[in-house]
Amino acid sequence: MSTVTTDRRGSIAVIYLNNPPVNMGNASLRADLARTLQEIAADSTVDAVVVASELQHFYAGSDINEFAGELTEPQLPSVIATLENLDVPVVAAITGLALGGGLEFVLGCDRRIGDPSVQLGFPEVTLGMVPGAGGTVRTPRLTGVPTAIDLVTSARRIDSEEALRVGLLDEIVPTDSLVARAVELARSMTAKSRVIDRPVPSAREEDVDAAIARVSRRARPNVLEAVDLVRRAGDGDVHEALTTERAVFDRLRKSDEARNLRYLFFARRAAAKALRSPAAPAAVRTVGIAGAGTMGASLARTFADHGYTVVVYDRNLAAVERLAAEESGIRAATDITGLADADLVIDAVFEDMEVKTELLRALETTLRDDTVIASNTSYLDLDEMSRALVHRNRFAGLHFFNPPHRNPLVELIRTPATDDTTAATLARIITTLDKVGIPAGIDDGFVANRVYADYRTQIEFLVEEGASPADVDRAMRELGMPFGPFAVADMSGLDIAWARRKRLAATRDPQQRYVAIPDRLCEAGRLGQKTGAGWFKYPEGSRRGEPDPEVDTIIDTERGIKGIEPRRIGDVEIRNRVLASMLVAAAALVDSGVAGRASDIDVAMTEGFAFPKALGGPIRAMSTWGDSALVSALAVVHESCPVTFAVAEPAARGQLPESVARCLDEARTRP
Repeated sequence: MSTVTTDRRGSIAVIYLNNPPVNMGNASLRADLARTLQEIAADSTVDAVVVASELQHFYAGSDINEFAGELTEPQLPSVIATLENLDVPVVAAITGLALGGGLEFVLGCDRRIGDPSVQLGFPEVTLGMVPGAGGTVRTPRLTGVPTAIDLVTSARRIDSEEALRVGLLDEIVPTDSLVARAVELARSMTAKSRVIDRPVPSAREEDVDAAIARVSRRARPNVLEAVDLVRRAGDGDVHEALTTERAVFDRLRKSDEARNLRYLFFARRAAAKALRSPAAPAAVRTVGIAGAGTMGASLARTFADHGYTVVVYDRNLAAVERLAAEESGIRAATDITGLADADLVIDAVFEDMEVKTELLRALETTLRDDTVIASNTSYLDLDEMSRALVHRNRFAGLHFFNPPHRNPLVELIRTPATDDTTAATLARIITTLDKVGIPAGIDDGFVANRVYADYRTQIEFLVEEGASPADVDRAMRELGMPFGPFAVADMSGLDIAWARRKRLAATRDPQQRYVAIPDRLCEAGRLGQKTGAGWFKYPEGSRRGEPDPEVDTIIDTERGIKGIEPRRIGDVEIRNRVLASMLVAAAALVDSGVAGRASDIDVAMTEGFAFPKALGGPIRAMSTWGDSALVSALAVVHESCPVTFAVAEPAARGQLPESVARCLDEARTRP
């Protein structure tokens, strides 16, 4: 069945795109479009063409699966060239999404009108590429160079009003009259009006420089190449510019970075699919936040910014009043009954089981029986916590990462009693908040913090053995992390991990290696940036840490107690041991079912802990290693602590652990 149909309105040919579910630009759609356009080109009775959609979206973008191999003919640039080379005018009647290749197809039309649902954008840079079918060449001819730089490099979607304002749309039309108006417009046109025939409007150099300056200083090379393509769009022959753009696109789509970013794209999609529930979500309009501390306040802002009515409960009157005064849409309550009308309540009180279970008991006497309750606990046993409730089915974990108004990661943790409606409701919340969610099972630290705990454990081993905190941070920044792990610990606060260590002390295996250096820092009042000192010192409120001789003294003292003679540890060893430690943790989580997929862990570490997306995450990164290198790195990690890294024991015998191999196989087989 063809994905393209044609209807005649007198001398106007109306082409309808119909490639369910979202008009994805794949080989079938391109072939059907090319054939249809060729038939129209040969029909002398056609005076103009309208391209419209039979679906909710006009053309949602190119099929990312196709980018992994050789592209099937006809490729999009040739389809657009056929469109532009028609002797008659073409009007695009756009509804919903026209992204990436879809927007480039639209730019091949002579005129563009859309309904209020229109969203346009170039997502290619988020996948390590640049637009490859004329996006960098045609866009500046309509919008000017400064605006085109913003659109191409930011990957943001713009609505119909902004599209009209910047020149990508000629008109906004009500949905029910969109095609009729497009036919009317096409009938009124007497000549072609191709975008490629237009000059690039002149722009002030300072405006161009300002647009470039807004591109992140940490922008990946593909983003900088996109800037260069847009800047040179008006130089020389337009067809040479199109050829150059396509060559850059093809080179970049075959790069390791683009492959890794595609892997993460599909990994996020798999995680989102795993969060789906067969039940319908409950309606949530009012959200209660229990706790007005740092996390609670940030959660309140996050929900308020996304249109929810928010009530924050805390016995500290000053804290809730300050929050309500700072943020519109937030109500303050110092009595728990203030949460009575909430559809969802999130526990953000102190990380202590007794405190949280006391809260849950109080909530149950206050809330409706169908109100969903979620705990934001980072480490505590949610199954144990849920036993404080009579209606355990409406309770689950919804773990946000600090600060939640900026950090996109959320873990959804079902207890054995959580019902499908509760799970569906919380999954919908994740989507509504524009977060990236992964499912997680019940375990100390769930998924992301569990991996990060082994990461943190290994860097503490490295410091105990001879590396400095600054050495470790430098090595990890060179891997691509925006901040080193010790700087991140100082930003987050050392007291949270300290509380966890104290909680686990009674059950810790006496054979397990334990580094006391972070305890000594906390005991000295060095809790991170908030106290002006942690692993580094922060003079006069500075946010940039500096090495501190006092930390060196604490480290030397602890080494002396254990009789450790420090040695120089190179950056390569630091990175290898960190990555291998994360891989061991991932293998254990997947093997136990706490993590559903190895790719969920890569999503968690790239979204929540700023692991370089260009590498695809720690599991994906190590999946490119040969078995010999993997076994060597895992053997070193196992030697660092056979208890903590017991999963790696086969590596000490020269074998790749089976659970590790399974994790790596998943990362290798994805596109």
